[in-house]
Order: sequence, then C-alpha cells, then structure tokens
Amino acid sequence: MPDYFAHPFCSNSGLTKLGRTLGIFPEIDIDTYNAYRLGSLFDAVVTEPEKIDLIQNRIFDTDYTFTPVEYENSRLMYKALQEDKLYQDFIRCQPELQKELYQPSFQFEYEGFSFALDVKAKLDFFVPGIVSDLKSTFAATKKQFESAFVQFSYPRQMVLYCRLTCTKKAIVFGVSKVNRKVFLITMQEGDRLWKIGERELNYLAFKYYMTK
Repeated sequence: MPDYFAHPFCSNSGLTKLGRTLGIFPEIDIDTYNAYRLGSLFDAVVTEPEKIDLIQNRIFDTDYTFTPVEYENSRLMYKALQEDKLYQDFIRCQPELQKELYQPSFQFEYEGFSFALDVKAKLDFFVPGIVSDLKSTFAATKKQFESAFVQFSYPRQMVLYCRLTCTKKAIVFGVSKVNRKVFLITMQEGDRLWKIGERELNYLAFKYYMTK
C-alpha cells in the first residue's frame, strides 16, 4: 500500500487548498491547524486507535500532538457516538475503515468540457452502496452543523467519494466538541446537497486541471 499522504494524486484536500490559494473560498475565522489536529485525533480514536501514541501524546504519521484533556474529550465524543442508535445500526453493517482509493484518469466535466485527473481519497467508512464520513464540529445544534456542513464544503467531499466508489448515497456523522451531541446528515444523488457538492467539485477540478 502506498503512503497515502505522500502520494502525488489529487485529493479533496488538494482541491480545498487550491480554492484557498485562488481566493475562491472566503476567509474563515477559525484556527484551521487546530481544527484539523483535533479532527484527526477524533478520527484516529474512532477508526485508527493504533495510530495514537499515549506515551508521547501524538498521532503517528503526522506532526499532530495532543493534550491528555483533548484525548479524553475525543474519547468521550466517541462514547457518545457509540450510544447513538443510527450509528449502532450502521456499524452492524461492518463497514471497511479508512479505505484508500487511487484512481488514475478519473473523468470530470465542467461546462461541457471533459477532462481527467489522477485522484486519491481516504474514506472513514465504506459499505457497498454507502459512503460515510466522520466529523468533529464546534456546532452545538443540528442547524449549526448543517450550516457548517455547507460552509466547509463537505458536500463536495462526499460527492467525490461517492463518484469514486460508484455510490449514490452518503451518510455523515457529526459529533459536537462542545456538548458531544451526535448529528446525522444524509445525501443522495440529485438532492440539494449533492448538487451543491457536484457543482463545486467540477469547478475546482477544472481549476486544478488548468494549473497542471
């Protein structure tokens, strides 16, 4: 298996970085480093606990460290997730965790122009027919999480993952860092969130293609 993060294929994160470089996305008043750091910690607690070094308080294969308090909060967030009935039902499907995908010459179309990119992705959960992702969030309510979901371009991410797996449905579990409430968002091909994500995906993929 190749080193995912060192692999040169285009990723969803790469599209986000390009969008920020080109000024396509508005500036967001958050500490992005710590948001990614804490999100990666929660992700590891749930799907890759073997990557957590509790002696040096760091996540293997990253430059992220954490405090004992941050680890405990992630652990309690995971406990809340495990107590959620919809999550319990999903886990019974025995999803594949951290599934890596590498797709050379993946096809896109933007305003009638067809082109291809070499694309990679790393999925938190995958069940045939369903792509699922895990998000930690500062949102305290479902409405706030729904707003953040669009603001942080999660629809684009889920459309990309669905297209790479020939899947038409996505489920996202959000867990609040504030009160540990669990929020669920679903997407299906053709619905409002899907259209938002698909439009942004094709546009950014085209911009990425034009820079190469």
